Amino acid sequence: MGSIGSVEDAVKLGISFEDQGRDFYLEFAETAKEPAAKDMFLFLAEEEKKHAKYLQRYLSGEDLSIEEETEMPDFRGAFASEFTEEKFSEVGVMLAAMRLERKTEDLYLMLSTVSSDPEQREFFEKLAAVERGHYDLIDGLLEAATGFRMQT
Repeated sequence: MGSIGSVEDAVKLGISFEDQGRDFYLEFAETAKEPAAKDMFLFLAEEEKKHAKYLQRYLSGEDLSIEEETEMPDFRGAFASEFTEEKFSEVGVMLAAMRLERKTEDLYLMLSTVSSDPEQREFFEKLAAVERGHYDLIDGLLEAATGFRMQT
């Protein structure tokens, strides 16, 4: 596990990632000029909050179940119509968000591989899959935004 001393330390790191991610998304939701960007950042902030709670329950020895994730909203249409050559201020933020989601996914995948308990392994695999979904959501928005830009 590299410089992480234990699974508990890694889970605490995961909680920190989720808390930082939530703060990151809330900060940019406040300053986003585009309604679709604001909605996406608020959605992702709420997701990060839920993930931190799952990890807190894990540390407390509580239920390892993860509630069925809500379907990812499709922001692509709104993004494609809002982004023009002059309005790409959120793209840099979205790239940073993708890195955050990937880093968190990697942490959960690592935790799933070191876990000998099948229930714990499944817990971390589900969290990793949700983070991958967030990454894909943001990637799809960037694709919609840059695809629109290339057509102008």
